[in-house]
Amino acid sequence: MDYEVKSPSLPDIGDYLKIFACTAVMLQTILSLALQTNPNVKVQIGIGIIYNLIKFTAPAFITGILYTTIRVTGQSGLTYPSYLRQMWHSLFLPTIIWTAIYLFTMPWVQQVQRFHTLGGFGWQFINGNAAPHLWYNSMMLQFIFLMPIFWGLAKWCCNRASRVITALSISVVIYFGWLHSMMLKYFTARICTIGICWTGYSSALFFMAL
Repeated sequence: MDYEVKSPSLPDIGDYLKIFACTAVMLQTILSLALQTNPNVKVQIGIGIIYNLIKFTAPAFITGILYTTIRVTGQSGLTYPSYLRQMWHSLFLPTIIWTAIYLFTMPWVQQVQRFHTLGGFGWQFINGNAAPHLWYNSMMLQFIFLMPIFWGLAKWCCNRASRVITALSISVVIYFGWLHSMMLKYFTARICTIGICWTGYSSALFFMAL
């Protein structure tokens, strides 16, 4: 039998992570506006430090959603096909509609580069670059497709400390491997910034492993 995903009656770790992430996102916008006022060098340094410290927003928000979704669906016995049907109405369809609106009516807001061919149009349609904020939708869609893996991981851990540590350790190794390759390829001069980002990511990952 299929069940609907229902919001938990009490807040959990995922809800708190989403609150912190949303607050940090709003603070990033405020700090960006503050930089446009041409503050002195000391103030700019302070703003830069704070901005780097709150770069955990994306992984924390995604982890919060995953944590709550896994907990709620685990209690309801929701099947994956039923979950996809629900996500079609709540995320897939709105993303398709708004992506089309941006590409057809406001092509100048595209990120990275504009499309000039049919293939380029298709790529911009699915990669989240049709508008500055659509990257989040594309990222969430990826996690929706990967949800069975997270369900399986949560079921495998099942409150067993040794398995939680194993899963967390493997995740850390994979992340650091990816981080190292990215630093060599793109971020050689930004190691410190990425290290601060990792602090927020690892905290979110720890809560997810619990």
